[in-house]
Amino acid sequence: MFGPPVEVRKNPKSTTWYNATILDINGENIKVGFEEQIWASREVPAFSVRRCPQENADDGFDPDVDEVVEVSVAASESNPSGWSLGKVKTIKNSFYFIGFVGTQKGNQDLIVERNAMRRVNSEPPIDPAKLERRLVKVEPELHAWVRSQDAPGCLTHVQSKARLLLCSCTNESANEKAPPKVLLIGDERSVELGEKLLRHIHFKNQIEMQRFHEQREQLMERLQDQQRWKEDRNQETFTVEQTLVGKIIGKKGENIKQIRERHGVNVDISAESSNGKPTTVTVSGLSLEDVRKARAEMEFIVDKIPLEGKAVGWILGRGYTNIQEIAKKSELHYARFDDKSSSLELCGLKHQVEDAKMLISVHQEYLGVYDDMAEETHLIQQSFEELEGAAGERRKGKGKGKDGGKDGGKDGGKDYYRGKDGGKDGGRDGGKDSYKGRGKGEKGDAEKGKGKKGGGGYGGWDDDDDDDEEDSYHGKGEGRGKGGKAKGRGRKGGGK
Repeated sequence: MFGPPVEVRKNPKSTTWYNATILDINGENIKVGFEEQIWASREVPAFSVRRCPQENADDGFDPDVDEVVEVSVAASESNPSGWSLGKVKTIKNSFYFIGFVGTQKGNQDLIVERNAMRRVNSEPPIDPAKLERRLVKVEPELHAWVRSQDAPGCLTHVQSKARLLLCSCTNESANEKAPPKVLLIGDERSVELGEKLLRHIHFKNQIEMQRFHEQREQLMERLQDQQRWKEDRNQETFTVEQTLVGKIIGKKGENIKQIRERHGVNVDISAESSNGKPTTVTVSGLSLEDVRKARAEMEFIVDKIPLEGKAVGWILGRGYTNIQEIAKKSELHYARFDDKSSSLELCGLKHQVEDAKMLISVHQEYLGVYDDMAEETHLIQQSFEELEGAAGERRKGKGKGKDGGKDGGKDGGKDYYRGKDGGKDGGRDGGKDSYKGRGKGEKGDAEKGKGKKGGGGYGGWDDDDDDDEEDSYHGKGEGRGKGGKAKGRGRKGGGK
């Protein structure tokens, strides 16, 4: 590292100062270097070296005629650039006619503009007796930094601000056993200020920055590891209501811990939002199958099924027994009916809700079947009732007569609504049912359906083989029957 820019003269009588840079200070001599190596680096006496004017020293500079100034001299093949002492002879417009002073007096005058001049540099030559050399220890954490390419910029800043003649690192090579230090050269005040700037500002902040960079490197390495790990893993993301997050985590985190261990997955749950939005759950693992199994054990959902009309009572059941049974079989978290929306709300793991919905759907399909069965049962019952009404009317005419009297009474009751025919049929059937002879059927009681026992008869069975008519009865019989409110006497039954 080089020191600050300085100005060097060839000898104590010279009025031209050439631009140079301090390379080192050895006792009363100062080693300097020149631009473009027009002159080789050399050691010159300290009294032939002076500092450059401080910045902004030429503000408001406006030379008049006969005023002594310093004029910029461009570099040549034999000399580096510099500043020569001169005097303003004439000013025309913005041009200044300058005559050289001192050893340069015999040279030709120059015509320059304002920016090619400056006030005479008031900096005194460097006094070696007032210079101090100080080595500042560097913290071990900064050894690598002070030897790096980042350090020169910081050291140059200290050198400039403290107006040091030199601020550089010793033992710059990492192969050297001795720890690096910073060399400060300047007057006492400059060295004190330079050390403060190093220790309390630059070193302190560089240590913090160094730690930050080290941590950053570690974090970046971890981040890359995480990215590689993530790329090699399968991942699925889903959302759940905030009220169900506790169900996933379980008491003291036992549920989520068991899921992680059982399936070998990583589970990340996003922070709870203040606006009540669903919580995001991310499951990742090496096996896609394990990731999906873990998700199935945590993905709680809420689904609503609208119910209308008869379906409400059919699905819920008396005292909610049906839906409770379905919820139990499906292992739902809960199942409840909302009267306002007339909907059934199901909550549970995704597969549990799907199972419950399937059970409810199948159960609902049977509602129509049961309606058809009930209708059919009603129609059958109605038919039974109609048949039983007609049979009741027939049961009113019961006969006790063994032969003609029994049937006379029976048919008398049967023909209650026939009027006169009651007696007629009683007599007719009285004769028909007298197998061996004459029978008499007396009046039958229409209300009770009873006939008094008929008397004996005579006759015989005609068992001929003619086809003219059915077998007829031989004999006589009488029968009386009451039909309705009319009495009638039946004709005698006779037969050939």
